[in-house]
Amino acid sequence: MPKKILFRADGNAQIGLGHVMRCLALAEMLGDAYERRFAIVQPDPEVVRRIEEKGVTVISLPGNDVGNFLTISAPNDVAVLDGYAFDETYQRAVRTKVSKLVYIDDLVTGHQVADVLINHTGAITEYDYDAEAYTQFLLGPHYALLRSEFFADNTPPPNEGPIFVSLGGADSQNVSVNVLDALRIAFRQIGQSWRVHLVIGPFHPNRASIETYHDKLKHLTILSNLTAGQMVAEVRKCRLAITACSTIAYEVCAGNRPLIAIQTADNQSRLAHFLESEQLAHVAPAQTDVDQLAYRIEVSLLYPDSIVHTLQKQRYYFDRKTPERFRALFDRLCSPTA
Repeated sequence: MPKKILFRADGNAQIGLGHVMRCLALAEMLGDAYERRFAIVQPDPEVVRRIEEKGVTVISLPGNDVGNFLTISAPNDVAVLDGYAFDETYQRAVRTKVSKLVYIDDLVTGHQVADVLINHTGAITEYDYDAEAYTQFLLGPHYALLRSEFFADNTPPPNEGPIFVSLGGADSQNVSVNVLDALRIAFRQIGQSWRVHLVIGPFHPNRASIETYHDKLKHLTILSNLTAGQMVAEVRKCRLAITACSTIAYEVCAGNRPLIAIQTADNQSRLAHFLESEQLAHVAPAQTDVDQLAYRIEVSLLYPDSIVHTLQKQRYYFDRKTPERFRALFDRLCSPTA
């Protein structure tokens, strides 16, 4: 019997691509030993391209109503849901139609009825959840939903590498501009400039304002629509990363690089707290003072010994065994006796 996985998530300019990318990371870790399909409401061509390049079949849904999803679900599917619209009512309807239900979460709200719940945020326990007695929890960085390239062996941060900046696919608050301003201040205070590689998503609403910084930061490179391999390369060659408190922060930790993480949304608060409390990164709020952010950048650039402990903690939490953990889980879920 084929091992069939049916993913359900949405992504666009308004909500970003976070839910889609987490599912794609899981799909990639599972590999082509599974029959993988991805149901998504009216995706634009760029999103379709990203999904299909992973060998996953795209199913375009006409709307978000659960009935649309049930029509393409089958009794031998293992369904994977990732999205805030998939509440208890939605989950119960899906669970009655499929073999097993997996839910990817980061809010810790509502009653959970999935067979398996994944939340890769650190410092979360099953006791934080209201869930059915049968629900199995896979929690913390050992279940980090990262692209497989980030599980390669680590190398030391290069002294001459660029500064990597990525504030999310949508970056609706245009935090990227605040970071660029802070970098200008830090470089002026230090009396030296570094290369800056800024990654923005295909839906960034303020690209024009960012482009003006070519005249203000002479070593600025703006990148978009990077492949997973290109993103890995950017992280690995950087000497410092400045990112949102989202999956990209975990990718930097898995790549074992110094990190300044900025909380750009309310739903990032738990991850922000974990990164800070476990000393995996320095964390700043989205509305942090530009001068304070500049000071933190200065410290990170001038005193590399200050981050040795941070890199050690990153290696502890991101141990490179995540793909095999997920394959073992889904082999069990797809088993006829599960």
